Amino acid sequence: MRTLEIEPPFSLADTCAPVAWAAGRWANQDWIDDALIWVGWEGDRVVHRIVRTDANDGLLRIEGNADPALDFDWSAHVLGIERSMPRINDPVLAGIAERHPGLRPHASGSLFDGLIDSIVGQSITVLAAAVVSARLASYFHHGIELHGRIFWPSPRPEELSNADPFRLRPTGVTWKRAEALVTAGQAALDGRLLEPTSESPERLREMLLALPLVGKWTAESALLWGIGEDDAFPSGDVALLRAARRVYQQPDMTMKVLDALAVEWAGYRAWAARLLWIDLFGPASMPRYSTR
Repeated sequence: MRTLEIEPPFSLADTCAPVAWAAGRWANQDWIDDALIWVGWEGDRVVHRIVRTDANDGLLRIEGNADPALDFDWSAHVLGIERSMPRINDPVLAGIAERHPGLRPHASGSLFDGLIDSIVGQSITVLAAAVVSARLASYFHHGIELHGRIFWPSPRPEELSNADPFRLRPTGVTWKRAEALVTAGQAALDGRLLEPTSESPERLREMLLALPLVGKWTAESALLWGIGEDDAFPSGDVALLRAARRVYQQPDMTMKVLDALAVEWAGYRAWAARLLWIDLFGPASMPRYSTR
């Protein structure tokens, strides 16, 4: 086991809440026994990490066969350990933030992976999207068994780019989405999918929107869940509207009203979305915060 010291406050349960919301259906990650279990590619190897925290010492504990030298970089991209909650001006959101101070932006760590998950998740529930994502991943890899279930790494660009859309249909994606997934793989290989570290968020949005079957919701979701972009906002998200109606006590709130409200959150709209979702669905398990 190796450890990383995390600047408090940090809650693994809050940060990994989106993993738990799928109730064990995501292909490459799960929340089991108060730990995040993650499987993915490092070079040509499929590796895994099992991550836990202890509120008493503020350390991130990592087990698994992944390269320890890459633990910090992985934790920064997937668990957002170098990020912190921005100043929230909206009093309703600020109240949620006070209850979840250890929330960090969980992400897949890759814009490509975020794009693939977002294409799969178009117009379906989180649970359905997780099931389809698992079927898609299992099409390309036999998986590995950990903690009594099978995990599959996310498909790589070269695998999707060479795939036959017709053969992807049994995974549960529509014909158009199957074609969009293949095109996304090709875009990643030929350089049309730009590197997040070298481009502005607005340039990344433009690039994503230029891809087939990628509309605003898909592009914003790819930015939010792929790389944890601070201001990504998936307008039109049904669960987000449900959460906003509940917390603002406006049962008749429309998408248009929510979009107008989101204008006031400019600069931290992705954080606002995460706060609304966690208020609605809850953390992965009972959180324990470091107070060091």
